[in-house]
Amino acid sequence: MPTVGVVGLGLMGASFALAVKKARPELTIVGFDRDAATALKAMDRGIASAAGTDLDVIEMADVVVVAVPILAMQDVLMSLRTHAAGKVVTDVASTKGIVMEWASGAGIDLVGGHPMCGRESSGIDAADAGLFGGAPWILTRRDETVIGLVEAAGAHPLVMDAATHDRLVAGVSHAALLLSVGYVLALSGRADWPEASKVAASGFRDMSRLAAGDPAMSAGITRTNRDNLLEQLDAISHSLARLRRHLEADDPRLVELFEEARSVRERWSTDVANSRPTPLRGELPPGGAGPGGASSRRTPLGPSPRRGEGGSP
Repeated sequence: MPTVGVVGLGLMGASFALAVKKARPELTIVGFDRDAATALKAMDRGIASAAGTDLDVIEMADVVVVAVPILAMQDVLMSLRTHAAGKVVTDVASTKGIVMEWASGAGIDLVGGHPMCGRESSGIDAADAGLFGGAPWILTRRDETVIGLVEAAGAHPLVMDAATHDRLVAGVSHAALLLSVGYVLALSGRADWPEASKVAASGFRDMSRLAAGDPAMSAGITRTNRDNLLEQLDAISHSLARLRRHLEADDPRLVELFEEARSVRERWSTDVANSRPTPLRGELPPGGAGPGGASSRRTPLGPSPRRGEGGSP
């Protein structure tokens, strides 16, 4: 029976284990976590058949999924190189360039991965089998084994090289995190924040959501995608300055900027609503399928059976 090893049983790792087990009950899941209580919970809750604080458990796996915080990745990859020899290895880290370098340095032929989803809560107690449903899952190259797991989790895979991933995600995800943090700090630093906090409602809740995430995770993301983030922040600062000039001048053309932004947001929303995930057939340039081209290794796991439209609810 094919076995999947999950290294890191927090929100992402445990959710992944639950999702693939739900879709592919014939799979065996084994797990590693440095926290003994977390490993015990994973077994007690049926998330993993076997779990522990020793990486030896991963030697039972055919495929290894690394789901640890990004700043722990380098050490974990180095520790894994003997335990994961000859296995397909992938990850879920939010930045890819530096992680691919770390993997190469550890002698691991990593199929880089990043599911474009998450939530503010963390840890195994927040695990949810539906977390990945309908989400894009970026891969740095094609690998049929990893594709099968991604589709089993309910996500739709998309191939792009690591540099393109980091540049694009800096804009649509990582910069949003910094804006959320900056917004919260700006408001909470005002003398009237105690009064303002009492009237804060949906606008504040939506804008501050990303600031509620794990600070260590946020620090890891920003530290490992710094250059792309600085470029995005410069562009956002330019847009904010433009809005400020129009506002200060009481320029009636300010509404045109609101209209433009709404139009972009509505087109994106429509595109998302109309899209239907297909097995890995869409790829973004440049870089094609990345190192290794279209070739891929296959283990007994194989691709997943066809799922109903929309993946997990």
